[in-house]
Amino acid sequence: MRPIVAAIVALVLAQSANTVTGVVDDAVTRQPVADARVLLARVDGPLTSSIASVADDRGRFAIRDVPAGTYRVFATRDGYLRREGSAPVAIAAGQAIPAISMSLTPTAVISGRVVSEFGDPVPNAYVRASMSRVIAETKTNDLGEYRLFDLGPGAYLISAERYTAPYIENERYMTPTPPCPDCQGEGRFLASLSQVFSSGAFIDPRALAGEASRMVFYPGTTDRSAASPIEVRAGAEISGIDLRLSAKAP
Repeated sequence: MRPIVAAIVALVLAQSANTVTGVVDDAVTRQPVADARVLLARVDGPLTSSIASVADDRGRFAIRDVPAGTYRVFATRDGYLRREGSAPVAIAAGQAIPAISMSLTPTAVISGRVVSEFGDPVPNAYVRASMSRVIAETKTNDLGEYRLFDLGPGAYLISAERYTAPYIENERYMTPTPPCPDCQGEGRFLASLSQVFSSGAFIDPRALAGEASRMVFYPGTTDRSAASPIEVRAGAEISGIDLRLSAKAP
């Protein structure tokens, strides 16, 4: 065989494609997870070499024409935690590939209401589920209702607080910007009181009254160490986790 021909044959064999098959199921019910997305992410090559597929109504998937190489395997679907295979899969040209089984853990939900000290609904209150850090955050609707979803199994502290009120500091009108789970504190917009008065701009009555927000942890304490964690199992829907807020003077 001529050297150039041998080189071409060797290259073709090295790039020979294979088929990766498997099934995705629910880790709790063991039922198939239809429409799960499966990703083969190339470890020994560019990310653009990754290949994706979608499981059928029986949770089965088949990814054809997979070039030889080493791949990390991921499975994901709405309502489940993303799952990575226990080890990368090495695919060699012309070799049989064992079927891959992936079990997805269903996420959980915690819901409830936030009310004022008078029992009225508190809209636009921030509600958070925390472990060592904030895991999920949402805002209450006009009825004071909230729903924290996509939670994994574990023990969560549930807290609620009103949006931080504007305040007056050193002749300046300070308006905090909305908090977020990953922010290191809040930002703030400021203007001099003389500018605010001269422009006729609105001043929030809470700033004049000196109100400040007070974070409350379930079942009803401002002391984080006294909060009662909510134990959450995979796929659980826990309702009735209600919190009562009150205003405080600084």
